[in-house]
Amino acid sequence: MTVVLPEINFLSTDPDDLANDIITTYEQVEERKLAQADPLRLIFLSLASVITKQNVAINEAAKQNLLYYAKGNVLKHKGAEWDTPILAATASKTTLRMHLSTSLSSSRIIKKGELLATSNEGAIFFASTHDAVIETTDVYVDIELKCTIEGPEGNGFAIGEINNLVKPLPYIDRVENITVSAGGSLEEDEESYRQRIYLAPEKLTNAGSTGAYEYFSKSASALISDIFVDSPEPGYVNISVLLQNGALPTQEIIDTVYEKVNDRAVRPLTDFVTVGAPETNMYDLDVTYYIETNAVDKMLIHQRVEQAIEAYEKWQSSKIGRDINPSKLISDCIRAGAKRVDVRSPMFTVINKGQVAILNQKNVVFGGVEDD
Repeated sequence: MTVVLPEINFLSTDPDDLANDIITTYEQVEERKLAQADPLRLIFLSLASVITKQNVAINEAAKQNLLYYAKGNVLKHKGAEWDTPILAATASKTTLRMHLSTSLSSSRIIKKGELLATSNEGAIFFASTHDAVIETTDVYVDIELKCTIEGPEGNGFAIGEINNLVKPLPYIDRVENITVSAGGSLEEDEESYRQRIYLAPEKLTNAGSTGAYEYFSKSASALISDIFVDSPEPGYVNISVLLQNGALPTQEIIDTVYEKVNDRAVRPLTDFVTVGAPETNMYDLDVTYYIETNAVDKMLIHQRVEQAIEAYEKWQSSKIGRDINPSKLISDCIRAGAKRVDVRSPMFTVINKGQVAILNQKNVVFGGVEDD
């Protein structure tokens, strides 16, 4: 749900209009015309400039009363009106497997919050999220860990990459993460938060509307960028989750969304809800672009075209059901400064509602310079 509304102003911010109003009013009251060089005219022009600045400030303050324009703490207050707080920054999580080197004579306890592991680089640390007991019969123990810093920095450690104990334990032979670390995010960005507030009235329904499922699903994590809700038959609901920049959800995110939408206060009693990643439709990117011979800064154009292609990749994969559209790629590259763009792949492809286009192979070639 993306809301697009026309621009609105409560007061005029055109200094010429304000100056004309002031001068006209004065001339009517005094019943005389002001000459162009009249000192009063200069005073009124200065006054109009001051009023213009004041009106700009008043407009901005008044707009903050509207959700479409609200930002910062005002936006948070607008969310509070609908019991929809902004999603706070979260730390990434993973599961650490600790292999014992020997049998224990008695049980050992690992306390919640204890620093346990780090990556090979040693820059990111993970701590236990709960107390864990290692029994005498255990060969290994699995412990959920959380990154010590909030944000995406702890995301993306592959299985086995978190393999160093912060403090060596005599009864532990080795450690390794058995899940990819994920779930860390910054505080929800304002535009995503704004869209959730627009969806907030949907949560008041108890009929299981599409909007309600979207609202509660997006409330699970600030990493979520798009949700697709489908009901293939009455009583069954499938929810597809897509993360920022077209990333597919990890199991941790899927589980979090599942718990959110299956809360007894959220899910209609007769609904059977499943949560997963959208079906992927893979496409290849094979592009050659050309720059005009007389272009002033060819290196800058190179950079801008490459950035435009990367932005297109993210755009193409950032929404479920978005058709593969090479016309946008060509348009973006031309705006970035390319003279001509030859797109061999992808072809325009209609994407089904529950699918997302994901880049498979990429081949971008600079074809050289051409005369106009």
